[in-house]
Amino acid sequence: MHAIALAPQSGAEGWMSALEATIDGRVVEVTATRSGRIDHVLVAEGDPVGKGVRLIELDHVASGSPPVRVAIRAPTSGRVLTRHLKPGEWASFGQPILTLVEDDDVWVLARFGTADFERLRIGQSAVVGSGGRLLAAKISALAPGDLTAVLDFVLRPVALRPGMNASVLVIAS
Repeated sequence: MHAIALAPQSGAEGWMSALEATIDGRVVEVTATRSGRIDHVLVAEGDPVGKGVRLIELDHVASGSPPVRVAIRAPTSGRVLTRHLKPGEWASFGQPILTLVEDDDVWVLARFGTADFERLRIGQSAVVGSGGRLLAAKISALAPGDLTAVLDFVLRPVALRPGMNASVLVIAS
């Protein structure tokens, strides 16, 4: 499917447009395993990370002892969405330090009008616009109670973040 060629026909009867849509995903907060001063942040926002990779080094000070360097590792593979602390700042035990999206696992939640929702079927093709991109997707689940469809991307998008707005056009085949 050539999404770019098809998208301008959004007013055509062969398309159903979502009333609203957002990108969603599995977000993981990486927290400080001990209190201490952030010494090094080894990743930047947008960086891919593997499970177990060192993300942060902090200096933990126990009463009357020299500082001990503690590595905080990625609990899962994914991509860094947000860095909450910088080198030199203090991290308290349990405080969020980084936010990851797990394995770039993102999807779309799209709400439709009643008439359009009744025409939706699992497996239908769609075009999702978000972050300046048009991406191919398919309907993977339907929630009749709130007229919402869940769409999975055909190819894994690396630049989309949970919470981004999206537009959705579903092919009415």
